[in-house]
This record gives sequence, C-alpha cells and structure tokens, in this order.
Amino acid sequence: MIAEQFIAGGLNRLFAQAPGARDALARAAGRVLALDLALFRVNLRIDEGGALHPAPMDAAAAVIFLAPAVLLQLPAQGREAFRGLRTEGDAELLSAFNDAFQQMNLDAEAELSRLFGPVAGFRLAEAGRAFGGWMKQAAEDGARTLAEYATEESPVLASRMDIERFNREADELRDAAARLEARLAQLEQAE
Repeated sequence: MIAEQFIAGGLNRLFAQAPGARDALARAAGRVLALDLALFRVNLRIDEGGALHPAPMDAAAAVIFLAPAVLLQLPAQGREAFRGLRTEGDAELLSAFNDAFQQMNLDAEAELSRLFGPVAGFRLAEAGRAFGGWMKQAAEDGARTLAEYATEESPVLASRMDIERFNREADELRDAAARLEARLAQLEQAE
C-alpha cells in the first residue's frame, strides 16, 4: 500500500502542475487504472477532481504496462519514452490518462532536483541520459553484430556486395540475351 500511495502522490503532484491535466483525468472519474511495473502492480482510482488514489487490486478497468527500460529512459527521452507502451482495457480511460499526460511539461531533471536536491537530481538525470545513450548504442551494436553474423558467419542474408554483384551479373545476362535475340531475329530475316 505504501508503493500505491507514493506513486499516486507523485503523479498527483505532476498532474497538479499541468493546467488541464486534472480536467482530463476527471473525465474518467470513478474508474480504476492499473500501472503494471513488471515486479508489482499499482491500482489507482480517479476521483471527481481528477486526483489519483490507491484502489483495490481487482478493480482495474485498464492497464498500462511500464517496462523497467521505459522508466530508465524517462530522464533522457521525457514523453518520448512512453511511445511504445503496451496497454489494454477501457479505451476511454486510457485516452483520458494519455490526455492528462500530454498536458504535462515533463522535465525529469527538475522533478528529481525537487525530490532529491539539485546536485543529486542533476546526477540522477545525467545517469538516466547516459544509460539511455548506452542502451541505444547497445541496440545498434547488437543489430550490427546480428547483421554481420547473418551475412558473414551463417550466410542467411546476402551482403551488399553480393547483391550488387548479383544485380550486375543479371543485367549482363539480360543484355546478352537481348543481343542473342536480336541476332536470331536478324538470321531469320536473312533466310
């Protein structure tokens, strides 16, 4: 229950700073939204004023699945980190939550500084940006390694040079076939 109160309080503070966010949430008053954080789930009920409160675990009308990677990318990417979220359930409730979230001007570094102090907030945001950069670089390196393996070690895919050579040889074969056809037509006319 402590996690639910902490998350509800944090989200309420964020939404209170954004004009219109509470109004967007109030459209879904009385409904319960679950945030699935991989290790645990938090259910939040929306009241008539658009505030969030902890709710019983079996009452969720919609679920937003928040992978740990999304939360770690938040300081570096802000709202962009949430683009690939998986959701299920009440579309109207999810739309109201999304509209409220879109009202926010999310500055993770400012929020972290407010919670932990300016130095720690800056360091945490910097660590988040560095981790986001590392994850992006790791994904690019992994894709490059997989492509190299697929083309060189286990030739499932053709390399760019192989494709260019194939295209060049196909063009030469097409040209040779066209010349042969023209020569045959010329010989038929000569008979």
